[in-house]
Parts: sequence; structure tokens; C-alpha cells
Amino acid sequence: MKLVRDNIALDKDFPFQISEVILNHENSCPDTFHWHSYFEITYVQKGQGNYFVNGQEYMMEPGDIIIFNNVEAHGWKLIGEDMRLLVMIFSPEFVAEKLSVFDSEYLKPFVERGSNFKNRIGSEEPVSHEIRKGIREIYAEWQQQKEGYPLMIKANILRILTMLIRTYQDESKSGEMLNEKKTAMKRLEQAIAYIDTHYSEKITLDEVAAAAYMSSNYFSSYFRKVTGISFSEYVTRIRISHARELLRDTDKSVTEIAMECGFHNISNFYRLYKKHVGKPPRNEKR
Repeated sequence: MKLVRDNIALDKDFPFQISEVILNHENSCPDTFHWHSYFEITYVQKGQGNYFVNGQEYMMEPGDIIIFNNVEAHGWKLIGEDMRLLVMIFSPEFVAEKLSVFDSEYLKPFVERGSNFKNRIGSEEPVSHEIRKGIREIYAEWQQQKEGYPLMIKANILRILTMLIRTYQDESKSGEMLNEKKTAMKRLEQAIAYIDTHYSEKITLDEVAAAAYMSSNYFSSYFRKVTGISFSEYVTRIRISHARELLRDTDKSVTEIAMECGFHNISNFYRLYKKHVGKPPRNEKR
């Protein structure tokens, strides 16, 4: 499993985008989670798939909505035919100027989550119909770009956010929570980069946690919550992935490759490789 950060450049004066996205088996990367510095609201128009976020797995079907803030790592896995989505992204500044206390209220659905909040808003929920309607209107404005379309888009987004506030707002949550999560996510990104650099070496939970400026216990728990797998499982998957590339693209022996990828027990390498890939490493050689 990999964790990557998306760096889509939004327009500085109008930091918003909406697009129709097709998810298919060719671009499916179930072992990759991503996060980004903007907010996302996605509407499933067609198809089925599983979305993974905050240690939860959500089965998504036509009519469902899923939302992510700017610190939530998430991934997806396609089920059956292609999925067609309307994906809407925007920066916090698009909704709320930093000096406006009033406008910042709109961001509560992304910052303050009540006990009944879930990233998925099912098609059966009363608020879902209005949100879908708003997203379709936003997409039409974005495509047609008639006079005043930025104002119409923003007005529709504010309406959607207000509906989410009415449904999920919890006054007991602190806005400081988002900053704490953002800091933790950046530290986790540092840890992932450390693992990707040192995977061939003997690597321990303590040293990676230290690279992320976290205690070992907290890092272990947070890593599993974000990625859905343990630290040791992630390291194994990274090593197997690199070993598979070397087996395909080089003439090195299986033993040489195992050692180069951090496996110092050949029997263990064979066992783990077959478990993750479904065949022994020698069958990977051309």
C-alpha cells in the first residue's frame, strides 16, 4: 500500500474544479491511497466500488455521495463495470476568507464531525437528493460558463454545505482538530518517504515513528487507521513490489533480489512473495 499526495493546481482567483471522472480497471490502484490540500465532494453516477477512508470501507453505488477533507487519505477499488463520477474539489479559501468568521462556518462539515457523520452519504438519505441536484447544477454552470457562473457555482456549494451542517454539525468539536490531523498527515507522509528510501535496510517501527516525530504506539495506531494495514505489512508490500520489478527487469538471481529488497531469510521471502503475488518468485522471471 502506498500513500501519495495529489498536487492538482487550482486557479488562484477561483480555486475550484468539477469534472466527470471514469474509474476503470486500467486506472484502478487499490494499494494506493492519496490525500490532497483541498476538499472533495464526489457523486457516483454509475457503477459500484469500495472507498476506504479513516479505517472504514464504504460500498458506493449510483446516487451515493462521498466527501473528504484536506487531511483524509483515501483509496478505492472498482467492483464490476466502470464507475462514472462527478468529482468536485475546492480549496478552503474558495468558501471562506481567512479573516471571515462568518464564512468559516461553512467549513464545519469538513472540520467538525458529529457522532452521526460518515464520509458516505447514501442515496437513501433525505439530504442526498438535494446534494445531487446541486452538484448537477454546478456541473452545468461549469460547462456552459454563462455570465456570472462563478457566483452561481459558489452559491450552490454554500447551499450544499449548509445542508451538511444541518445534518451533521456537532458544536462539541473543536476547529483545532483539523490542524492537528493535518500535522499528523504531513508527518505520516514523511514516514512513508522514509520507508520508501530505506526499505532495503533493516527498518524498525521505532525509527520510522521517530522520523515522523511520533511515539511508536501512536504512530502504529495512526498508520493502521489511515492506511488500513499495519506498519510491518506496508514494509513487506513495498519490498515485494520492488522485488517483483527486479525479477521482471533484471537478470539477478532470486537470492540477490531478495537480499537487495531487505529480505534476509530466503524461505520467508518465498512464503511472503507467494502470499502477496499468488505465485513463487521464480515464475516471475522471463
